[in-house]
Amino acid sequence: MDLTKGEEGSGYRWEIAGSKDGQFFNRFVASNGETMVRSETYTDKRNAIGCAESVGKNGPDADTEDES
Repeated sequence: MDLTKGEEGSGYRWEIAGSKDGQFFNRFVASNGETMVRSETYTDKRNAIGCAESVGKNGPDADTEDES
């Protein structure tokens, strides 16, 4: 989900945001507004969108690793 400034969402969601240097990144945001996951930055917004689509496609079957 691409939530840009001025748009509202509730629950867990993916956002594509702009960084201070004009690049783009993905973040997974909890229902309380806390960022849980942040991706690397991309110079092209299409690449950030591709990242989010890849997580949606491949994430459900991915292994989980506890690195704590």
